[in-house]
Amino acid sequence: MCHLQALKKFYAGFCKLEELIALLLLAGITILVFVSALMRYIKMPLNWAQDVALVAFAWMIFTGSDVAIRGSGLIGIDIIVKHFPAGVRKFLDIVFKAIIMAFLCVLVINGYTMTLTSWARQITTLHISYGWVYLSVPVGALLMLISTAIKLIERVRTPAGQEIAHEEGRDLA
Repeated sequence: MCHLQALKKFYAGFCKLEELIALLLLAGITILVFVSALMRYIKMPLNWAQDVALVAFAWMIFTGSDVAIRGSGLIGIDIIVKHFPAGVRKFLDIVFKAIIMAFLCVLVINGYTMTLTSWARQITTLHISYGWVYLSVPVGALLMLISTAIKLIERVRTPAGQEIAHEEGRDLA
C-alpha cells in the first residue's frame, strides 16, 4: 500500500508540473508572437519566431489536452444523457471512456510512426528535427490515455448516481 501512496504522490506532482508547462508554453507563445509582430513592424523580423511558436504550440495543445481531460474541462453534451437513470449514465460514461482510450491508442501508435518518418526532416531556422513537433502527438496521447484510464477505473469503482469529485470540473486558473 505504501508504494501506491508514493505513486499517487508522484502522479500528483507530475500533474502540477504538466499544468505549469502548459501555462508557460501558452505565456511564451503569446509573448513570442507579440514581440515577433512588433519586430516585423519595425523591419527587424525574427525569422525563427514562427518555428519556435509552432513547436511550442504543438506541445501546449497535447499537454493542455491532458490537463483538460483530468479536470473535466472538455465539452460534453449531456442534455439527453442527464435524463437517463444513474446506472445507464454510468454505463455510457464507461463506454465513452473506453472509446476515447481506443482512439488515444491509435494516436499513440500513429503518432510514433509519424515521428519516426519525420525525424530526418529539419526545421531550417532552428536546425532541429520536425520529429520534435510530431513527438508531441504520441507523448500527449499517452498522457491522455493514462488520465482517461485513471478516470475509467474511478468510474467503475464508484456506485451509479454518485459523482466522482473531479468529474464535477474545476477551474484551472
